[in-house]
Amino acid sequence: MADKKQRDSYFVTQGLLLVVAFITAVAILLTDNNLQTDFQTVPKYFYHWYGMLVVALISLIGGALIAVKHNTFFGKIGVIGSAIVAIFLVADIATYSSLNVGLSASQFAGYLFSFSRYDGFQHYIPGLYPLLFIEYILVIIVGAIGLRKK
Repeated sequence: MADKKQRDSYFVTQGLLLVVAFITAVAILLTDNNLQTDFQTVPKYFYHWYGMLVVALISLIGGALIAVKHNTFFGKIGVIGSAIVAIFLVADIATYSSLNVGLSASQFAGYLFSFSRYDGFQHYIPGLYPLLFIEYILVIIVGAIGLRKK
């Protein structure tokens, strides 16, 4: 019985981390004018913005399900889904050539993953993107530990 309670606490933590990831993603959506307009080359909203919106909504729904249901199935989906999102967050660097602002892949990676402001761009809050990445890594770790508990 104690093992089930311990496992359930990991699922609750995993779910709450996904809700925190939702909050971070919403902060990015609301504050990153570069994401909204593809660095001022298109009117609001750029298709990457919609991708982040989908990630945010799935994180909220998945986080709530995992935290409430304490179900191994949802815990596994949370781990797999978070791994996919983490991979996509890093793979987003490969889209640098579609931005039409003359950034190299390393410059775009610096813009995305830096905790300090990258000069020359519209308003955004540095550090939110790497924070989101870290949150998904934590979801994977906590979920994997919870799934190992019997």
